[in-house]
Amino acid sequence: MTFSGFIETLGARLGMEIENAGGAAAVEIDGAVVVLQDAGEFLLLRAEIGELPDEGRDELLASAMKANFLYQGTGGSTLALDPSSGRLVVQKYNWLERLDPEMAFNMLEHFADTADAWRRIIADYRSPVPEDSTPSPLDAGGPFMQV
Repeated sequence: MTFSGFIETLGARLGMEIENAGGAAAVEIDGAVVVLQDAGEFLLLRAEIGELPDEGRDELLASAMKANFLYQGTGGSTLALDPSSGRLVVQKYNWLERLDPEMAFNMLEHFADTADAWRRIIADYRSPVPEDSTPSPLDAGGPFMQV
């Protein structure tokens, strides 16, 4: 499959026209903007996850590195920091010639799911904990531990 053929097939499957802008295109799937790029023999998928919060940055980067190991938490993709923006991105390569239309669509769908999952991880990490949700020391032990 060629990159142009991939774009045409994907557009037909999604019921929309996707513009091939000189070997690159973008589609939005479930809120994830996925950039599709012709990389010679390969198809490159890339999606921006987002900016890491200052508080928790080290923990999130460590989690991303662990997720990259044997692709355990990335669905076969790789997490990285974009050197120009400092934002977390997810990316994946695949051989164009090995992709049939169904496999290509499934790969793109799983890739978008991975991007969405990591966006939620960052968003959840940023979410402030409401003050009233922290149990008091008395609540933590239950009635047996209260004096």
